[in-house]
Amino acid sequence: MKILLIQSHLGRICDQKFPLFPIGLSYIAQALKKHEVRILDLNFWDLPRAYKKLEEELINFDPDIAGLSIRNIDTTQRTDIFYYFNTVQPTARLIKKVSPGIKLLVGGPGYSVFAREIMERIPEFDFGIYLEGDESTPELIDNIDSPDSVKGIYIKGKNSVVFTGKRALPDFRKLSAPARESHIIDIKKYIGATACNIGIQTKRGCVLECSYCGYPFLTGRKLRIRTPESVVDEIESLISFGIKTFFFVDNIFNVPKSHAMEICKEITRRNLDVKWTAWYEIKNMDEELLLAAKKAGCIHFGFSPDAANDKALAILKKGITRNDIDECILLVRKHKVRAGFNLFILPEMSPREIIQSFILNFKIPLILRFKGGGSIGWIRIEPHTAIHKMVIQNGYLKKDTNLFPEKEKKLSELFYYDHSHPLIDRLLIFVAYTLRERIKPIVKKIFIRAQS
Repeated sequence: MKILLIQSHLGRICDQKFPLFPIGLSYIAQALKKHEVRILDLNFWDLPRAYKKLEEELINFDPDIAGLSIRNIDTTQRTDIFYYFNTVQPTARLIKKVSPGIKLLVGGPGYSVFAREIMERIPEFDFGIYLEGDESTPELIDNIDSPDSVKGIYIKGKNSVVFTGKRALPDFRKLSAPARESHIIDIKKYIGATACNIGIQTKRGCVLECSYCGYPFLTGRKLRIRTPESVVDEIESLISFGIKTFFFVDNIFNVPKSHAMEICKEITRRNLDVKWTAWYEIKNMDEELLLAAKKAGCIHFGFSPDAANDKALAILKKGITRNDIDECILLVRKHKVRAGFNLFILPEMSPREIIQSFILNFKIPLILRFKGGGSIGWIRIEPHTAIHKMVIQNGYLKKDTNLFPEKEKKLSELFYYDHSHPLIDRLLIFVAYTLRERIKPIVKKIFIRAQS
């Protein structure tokens, strides 16, 4: 069969400048290797040109099956609210208009979070691939006329949506590396935009318990880990394509620390000239790992401590203290590496604790001498998370609140904040935006001039 896999358009130019390589679709393409498969990433063109490109591809390739991947529903950023999902239905309608007899699949992490709702909202989708589709997608295509025999699938019926039941997540160690061959996708189009747009995955699953995070739901709470040798083999294959910058797309790279260490050592042992980034967990970061990662080519260390005081850290179930955060910042400064630290504002915080968060956010780039910095924001409440249950219990959100609204303006209500003090809340948003967009750039310019 001919199969066209499509990365949905994010809907605006600022997110289209640096498209992320669709690693999820490339894994699916690898799983479908007995078929004729192409990947089309719509994010290389603005709208409506992207729709025109899709129409041309459907006519020229004439696929039997199309699969649309939804990576993100919205920005999850309170100071930059935007609904990526707005492009999904126009894309689905176009596919069905150009190719009326085509079978249309939908999947991706954004889809799985709201799987049934999306199937019910968009009638053009025939099937939904729930959670990881490396095994369920080829099985569905092999049984396209009897899909109810395939677990992990949503099926659009005449009057209802049917779920065939949960299936075990695939053994990640047994999966082949994602397809990157030129007849499937032109990976060279992604080269040079940024060090963080072509990914490698070393593991799936997350054992951490951060209360706001949906990754354990999407990838499971048990780690499924590839061997360090297979990971570095994949890095070498990227180098053969002319790619020397990439990022590890793992939820957290250094859990367990031993696995991250072995990957860094293997990169160094093979003397690979590469540059990469990753997300790290503070509790598992120490001098040994930082130096090993730096030596292996890590050019940016991402951290998400999420709070600036012990009370908020406990609410978020981070398993760390403010002292751990301070020590990590000093470790980064000591070895002069670039790093970023994310923080949240919580409604449980006192005025003093909120001020502490803003002060830390401002201090981080100063301490690091602008080799990195901090960011501050609010938690977007999502289903399948502990924070969702908590906000209902403490009255910040009603039980029947729709976390997947049809209108973009409703997204502003889905952040974790104190609704009882709107003026203070607006002031905090203004301060966060001003700090990020106005004050920090000015201070950075002054610092650079002083150093020159």
